Amino acid sequence: MNIFGRGLAARHLTVSAQASNGIFVYMYGDLNSLDHEQTMIVKEFGRTFNAEELCYMAVEKLEISPLVAPLFALAYPYLLTPELWCRPNEKITCCEEYAHEFILRVRFIPPESAIVRLIHIDVKMFNYLFLQIRSDFINDQIAFKKEKSIGQEHLLGLGVIDMVRYGKEHGIKLSDLRNLEPHDFIPTSTRSKFNKFFFDKKRLHMNFKPHLEKQYEQYLNDNVVTTQKTYIDSIMDYSDHYGMETFRIMHVSKGAETVVEVKPYDSSFPGLNIYEDKVIWSGLPFYLFYCIFAVCLVLNFWN
Repeated sequence: MNIFGRGLAARHLTVSAQASNGIFVYMYGDLNSLDHEQTMIVKEFGRTFNAEELCYMAVEKLEISPLVAPLFALAYPYLLTPELWCRPNEKITCCEEYAHEFILRVRFIPPESAIVRLIHIDVKMFNYLFLQIRSDFINDQIAFKKEKSIGQEHLLGLGVIDMVRYGKEHGIKLSDLRNLEPHDFIPTSTRSKFNKFFFDKKRLHMNFKPHLEKQYEQYLNDNVVTTQKTYIDSIMDYSDHYGMETFRIMHVSKGAETVVEVKPYDSSFPGLNIYEDKVIWSGLPFYLFYCIFAVCLVLNFWN
C-alpha cells in the first residue's frame, strides 16, 4: 500500500480509518513507504504511558540514537496548523474503547550549523528531519518570507532536486526517473496550477524534463545526504520563522489577547517575543532559555 505518498496528510487518512483502539504514532516516510514501517501501534490496553516514553519507543522503532530522542515530541495530527503538542509528562492510557493518535515531530527546527553536525552524529535522525521538512513543504505547511518571492521556477526546481534524491536513494536511473509523476514532488498549491486543463499534466512533464536532466548530471557525484542537504537549504533560505511556535492567551476580563512566540533558533530574532497589541517583551534570558530547552539540547549538541 502506498502511504505517505505525497506527505503526512494522505498517509494519515489511510491509517486513521483502522485506528479503532490503542495508541497510534505516525512517523514521516518517503514515497511508497508501508504502514507498518511508518506507524507505531501500541495495544498494551490498560497501561499508561508518558508522552516522552512513547517518543523514545518511536525513536527506537526508527533505529535513531536515544541521544537525540529529546529533540522529538508528539503532536496531535488534526491540529498541525497551529501545532498542539503533548507535554513530555502527559499521561496517555492505552484504551480498548478508542484510539489515541499522534505524529512524531522534531520540535524547534535546529539551525544550519547543527543540521550539518547531525549528519555525522546520526544520519537516520537527519533523514527523519529531511522527511519532516519535505512533508511540510509538499503540504504547504511552511510560510515563506514576503521580501523573498519564491517563484514557480524555484518550487519546480526543488521538486526536481527531490526527484533526483529519490532516484539516488532507490537506485533509479535517469531514464526511469522521467516516468515518475512530478505531482508527487511539488507543493499542493503548485500542483493545483497544473490541474486545470487536460494538457497541464503534459506541460508539467515538459517543464520537468530539461531541469531533471540538468540536475541529474549536476548531482551525479553527490551522495543522497548531500542532495538532501541542498533541498533543506533551498527551503530554509526562503522560509519565514519555520519551527516557531505561537501560543495565544485570551484575557476575558480585558477583552485582549496576548501572543507568545517561541523561536529559539530563528535566524533573525531568536528567543521569545510577547505581544499584546504591540511587542511588550522581546528576548530570552539565558537562564530561562536553559530551563525551558536544556532537555532538548542533548548536552553539547547545539554548542
